[in-house]
This record gives sequence, structure tokens and C-alpha cells, in this order.
Amino acid sequence: MDEKYEVIMDACLALSDEGSDASKEIIRDRYPFDPKAKPRSLSLDKTLANERKVEASDFWKEDFPCMMRVFARDGFINRFNGELLILPAVLRLLSKELASEIPYQMAWRLGEIHVAYYDLYACIDKLLPKSRGGSEAENNLVTTTMPYVMARSSSTVEEMGWRLTREGFVDEWDGMSSWFVEYVKENTELRNVNYFNLWYIAAKKVLGL
Repeated sequence: MDEKYEVIMDACLALSDEGSDASKEIIRDRYPFDPKAKPRSLSLDKTLANERKVEASDFWKEDFPCMMRVFARDGFINRFNGELLILPAVLRLLSKELASEIPYQMAWRLGEIHVAYYDLYACIDKLLPKSRGGSEAENNLVTTTMPYVMARSSSTVEEMGWRLTREGFVDEWDGMSSWFVEYVKENTELRNVNYFNLWYIAAKKVLGL
């Protein structure tokens, strides 16, 4: 069975080399949109879960270069389970080019967004939560996915019984960042979209592309 990140990788490469039809076919065959799909369910103490309502700001920062540095340092792996993740802009780009196959919904509403956003979309979490005195310093930030952010609530990693995996190697896996930069270079109109342009600039600078 294909790893999910491999399906996205193949869809990206097909989009560049063969066009959207080939890319769509890969997603339909190997990672189809299912409105009934549920994201990863993590066990957690319900009392802890009710302590904090998770806001977008808990896993999303507007500082694109900071996020990119953390992702690169961690090698685009989920530091709580070791799984390989995808640069956020890559999934959003696929949603633009393959809207029916990888739909995006701004509020991440289940049934309307592809579960890949929960499975693979790299985001940031604080090792020591803000409510416990944690800072925005990069040494307090790790790469993960939204289900892990939501499951932790205001608990520490130790309180959850989790362990951090080792950092990955960005020269071995960059979350398809290099592909994204090259695709934007070839499709310069994408730079008119602020979201894509900011990620393009951040990826080029941090990875030296």
C-alpha cells in the first residue's frame, strides 16, 4: 500500500510532467476524496481536551520564514510519530489545480476538505504550550499535524506520554518544497497570489533554492 506522502509526491510530479489529468487520476486511484473520511483519532483525557479550544493560531503562524526554518530543521517529519509531511503550500496548490480531487475548505470542515490536510499538512506546535509559559522561540516549536495539536490541548508532551522522534534530514525529504519552487517559477502567475508568493520566498531563502 502506498504511503500517503508518496501519492502526493507522484501527483505533483505528474502535474509538472504530464498535466492535470494525469495528476487527477493518481489522486482518484490512490488517495480519493471521501466526504466520510475521518482524520487520525488520538486518545486523550477528555478533561484535558476541554481545557482549551484550539484556535487556528495554535498551529498556524503568519511568520512563513519561521515556519519554513522549523520544517527544514525537522526534515518535514511529524516529530510525534516520525511520518513524512508536505509543505502547506503544496497541498493548497494541488487544491487549486485539482479542486474536485483535493478540495480545500477554509474552516477545515470535515466532509468538505480532503483528509490529506489532516494527514500530511505540516504545521507548528509548541513543546511547552503558551498557557504553561511556552514562548514563540524556534527551539520551542516542532513540526506536526493538526490532530496532534488538538489532542494535546494544554498538556506537555510528557503528560501525553509521547516522545519526540529524531529530526529528519531536509536534503533527503523537503516536503516537496523544491518541487513547489520550480512549479511556481514555471507558472509565474501564481506569485500574484500572496499565499503562494510568501511560501515561495520563504522556501527559496531557507533552502537556498
